[in-house]
Amino acid sequence: MLEEYGKEGPIRGIFLAEFHHIAGPKIMHQHPEGCISKEIFDAVSVFIIPKPQVLKRIVTFNVLGVKITGYPNEIRSPSYKRNALIFNLAFVCESSARTVHYEPAVKKLSEYLENLELEDGFLSSPSGRARIPALLRQVLVDLNKSGHCTVTITLGGGEGERRPSQLMRHNTTDGSTPPQRRLSLYSDQRPSEATFRGYRKSSVSEAKSRRRSSDSTTTSVLHLKVVRLWPDPLQVEDHHVPVLISERVYSRGDHWDLTTQQILPYIDGFSHVAKIAAAADVDNNLVKACVENLLYYEQVRLLPIFQYSNVYVVTSGIRHLYEDPELQEECRRTVSKHCASRPQLCQILEIYCSMTYGVSVRGLCIRYNPQVLNIDERRLVQFGLTNKLIRRLHQYPLLVPPEDPHHTPSKHNAIHALCSGQHNFDEICCRLGLTFKELSDIVERDPNIRVLWK
Repeated sequence: MLEEYGKEGPIRGIFLAEFHHIAGPKIMHQHPEGCISKEIFDAVSVFIIPKPQVLKRIVTFNVLGVKITGYPNEIRSPSYKRNALIFNLAFVCESSARTVHYEPAVKKLSEYLENLELEDGFLSSPSGRARIPALLRQVLVDLNKSGHCTVTITLGGGEGERRPSQLMRHNTTDGSTPPQRRLSLYSDQRPSEATFRGYRKSSVSEAKSRRRSSDSTTTSVLHLKVVRLWPDPLQVEDHHVPVLISERVYSRGDHWDLTTQQILPYIDGFSHVAKIAAAADVDNNLVKACVENLLYYEQVRLLPIFQYSNVYVVTSGIRHLYEDPELQEECRRTVSKHCASRPQLCQILEIYCSMTYGVSVRGLCIRYNPQVLNIDERRLVQFGLTNKLIRRLHQYPLLVPPEDPHHTPSKHNAIHALCSGQHNFDEICCRLGLTFKELSDIVERDPNIRVLWK
């Protein structure tokens, strides 16, 4: 199953596997116990502890009803059996679950364990191994509960002198230091209060000597967070009308790029993308990219172009306006023309419920005269679309083969190319620079074009 079709689900289990120099791939710790059975592990052990070419890469696979996401890692040193420690920290989820958002946490946790081992022998020493089950339990519980976790490990101290850091003694055969190495855990350390008080900013040599001292302790902190993956926004077209739905877009004005700041004053809820681009003197494609970015961060919503010839129909969402007092007050405030007095809810509901097939906004205005009722019909439609109280009925022209075999083709080849039943009137008008009336007249005069309402 492809990742984009999966659903986000909790982590079922977490385990740490190593390559034992005698037994081969082996689960050293897991939480909860039995989250990965021996049958499953034996079937996929070659992927959990893979070949060297796959090390230090995210590996995800489905097997026997579970999905496993891990980051196989390796530490090379003569101090290990076979001169290397190979391990894998992996998450276990449902086979249909989406796990791509867990991958950064898996990688970060695996590299954190690597640094702990290099600095303090965390994975190979008995004292370090004894703390791994609690670490796995904390990560599993916290990530499932809140999506973030803070792991705190105290290194060195009362259990005797700490093992010298392998970061300090990993040299090549000629005695030189390898050109690339991972940053030490202590580059982001948080000393205990007893050690921290009274210290000035020390030199590297002083830090090294202090790390080797038997009576000093250092607290290493790791922050993990599962970042929610948002779906890609809808593709923005020239005929789409962006409507701001959050006031934060103005309060964070300095954080937006220059093009977004340039077009924001022209996003009024009634101007379509092509009109905004012309008014702001910005290329259409740049405006589309900016609107897509605002759409991704849920700062805007896309609506169809408002015209008095439009036809709208009421949806089942109208019951929320009838039942929700807060929505009622927001609606009355939004659609009123004058702040001094607000329209009656019953009048608003009556107009909404009159929106049906064959009734245009112009017809509703003639019937109810919303100006007298202190109702702005444009804001009324905008509020209804934004809150899904109503929906727009679009017209899709469809070109059918002529019945007369001697029929002479029309000159409107550009329009015929768009009459496939997939392009509505708004889109065609924006592409060809036509008004709604001009396009309607052309379609009405052409006997081979049918109009679909949907």
